[in-house]
Amino acid sequence: MSAEDNNNPYTSFQAGVTATLRTWSALKTAVDQTWGGTESATKAEDLRRNIFSHFDGQSPNPKMTLYELEDNLGAYMEEEFGVVLEDESEREVADLIWRMYECCAKGDCALANQVVMGAIQAEELLKKSEVKSVIKNGDDDDDDDDDAMNDSSEEQEIGGDDNNDAMNSSSTTPKNEATATATAPTSALEYSQGYLFGGPPKPKKELPPPRQLGEAAPETPMPVIDDDGFAPVVTKKKGARR
Repeated sequence: MSAEDNNNPYTSFQAGVTATLRTWSALKTAVDQTWGGTESATKAEDLRRNIFSHFDGQSPNPKMTLYELEDNLGAYMEEEFGVVLEDESEREVADLIWRMYECCAKGDCALANQVVMGAIQAEELLKKSEVKSVIKNGDDDDDDDDDAMNDSSEEQEIGGDDNNDAMNSSSTTPKNEATATATAPTSALEYSQGYLFGGPPKPKKELPPPRQLGEAAPETPMPVIDDDGFAPVVTKKKGARR
């Protein structure tokens, strides 16, 4: 990433927060498994925007304390994704975000840049392992056919070891491995503005504004009970018969 953007304290902080959320296994799993419904990716983006609004770079002191950030991260995961963080990972995430903000407020971007590079490397390794896994599964499917062909061609392989060695040495690297390496962002700004998980979230359809960190969950309306203890059933009116 460019040195100019990496030395911009708040841009580096935003990139660090993006990397932290991308590598938070609880959040990633919740989005991948759509535990928050079809709007799971959008809820993750809302969480990042909420963090940026409270850690806005306007002051060395954020708009919420470390303990408030911990509590609100845990509450957000539980109320929006139905995830109870028994591993208390929200504490680690909150502590890292808090430390990055403190360092960047002092002009020290080293921690934030380190978190970003670690996340990029982890993403690249994950993609490489996924490609190798696909190739390995394909090789296993062909084992039976290869054994049959080897049995029928053993008599013709005398004197062909040199050619086989040359072919093996030229094919040790999977053809698809080059595609496994993620395209690294050119700047901290580009990284911080990228989507957290995959492509753009699906647009919301007539939904209320996203709930902010620290805002209480909306109350569920209680059903109306009549004097006999029954809730009225709403039925659609049928058109008049002709």
